[in-house]
Amino acid sequence: MNKKELRAHIKEAKITLSRATIQEDSNKITSILLDSSWFKDCSQLFCYVSFNQEIITTHIILTALEQSKKVAVPKIVDQEMKFFYIKSLGELEPGTLGILEPFSGEEAIPSGTEESLCIVPGLAFDRHRNRIGYGKGYYDKFFTKYTDKPIRKIALAFDFQIYENLPAEEYDKKVDRIITPTTIIE
Repeated sequence: MNKKELRAHIKEAKITLSRATIQEDSNKITSILLDSSWFKDCSQLFCYVSFNQEIITTHIILTALEQSKKVAVPKIVDQEMKFFYIKSLGELEPGTLGILEPFSGEEAIPSGTEESLCIVPGLAFDRHRNRIGYGKGYYDKFFTKYTDKPIRKIALAFDFQIYENLPAEEYDKKVDRIITPTTIIE
């Protein structure tokens, strides 16, 4: 399958997920992530705000805030994804495609001195840590812009989103780790 077909296939499969399944798998994945040294050691968390049938990130964001980590979430500004710091979920409002975004705040730039962790969304992943996103290239462009900054990238996925191999272009950025309810791919 090409990327377009894979996106359609995964979107179809995600629609059939029950709220209970999404919550159960999200809880398992969140527990693994929060227990990881990568999360514990990071002082700066870049995290998507879950939407529709994605792994739920609310508890991850709240835990990071409770632990006094700098937390930044994405917002689309002039066709570019930028991250902005938040201090609570109350600083979010529906934005592009109805996804919650910060309505104000300071732009977050990955630090060269602080441990930065980015929780990356996606539709499909493979065992080589390639990802297929939603097709706009926002995350690939963000990581390309900050190649000089050490940002650890973790994707959260349902088991059915993992493939053996995916088509990948040279501009596609791999993640460092993928966490599913049953496995961790490094």
